Amino acid sequence: MREKIIFEIPIYAMSEKEFNRRWQKEKEKLYEQFILGGHSDKTKIESLIKDIFFPRDVWKFNQIIGYIRLSVTRQDVLFEIYLARAKRYHANSRVKKFITYYPAHKTHFYAMYKSDEEIKKGISDYLKHIEKFHIKKRFYIDYSVFNNIIDHIKIKEIMASI
Repeated sequence: MREKIIFEIPIYAMSEKEFNRRWQKEKEKLYEQFILGGHSDKTKIESLIKDIFFPRDVWKFNQIIGYIRLSVTRQDVLFEIYLARAKRYHANSRVKKFITYYPAHKTHFYAMYKSDEEIKKGISDYLKHIEKFHIKKRFYIDYSVFNNIIDHIKIKEIMASI
């Protein structure tokens, strides 16, 4: 079966806001330790803290724990879920979480005779279903790129080109 991937939607262990909140707490704790240790140059302390935690304190792309792959064949729209299998995720972690295929039911639909608008509505409905039934509530699915371009894609043309 030939298919074309049209989206890979990243899944994060937590939202960027939550991630930054946790890191701010870590940085404040270390800052206090520097002050208690007798350091008084605030600019130097902040620079040291930045050097110590970079790049672990960068959320974008570094904290992805999975993704939803959206692809099409000549007649179907397919969704595949890939997730790390860890029990817990920490904002401040040096451990890599490896991503593997996560088998899930109801992750494709027949679209041969549907219009682009019907297909896009179906994609939206299936993404909501996947988020509700297959992704933990505490995880964050980053739909930003998907939402920015889905209305500008001609999915029927992509399907016809396979």
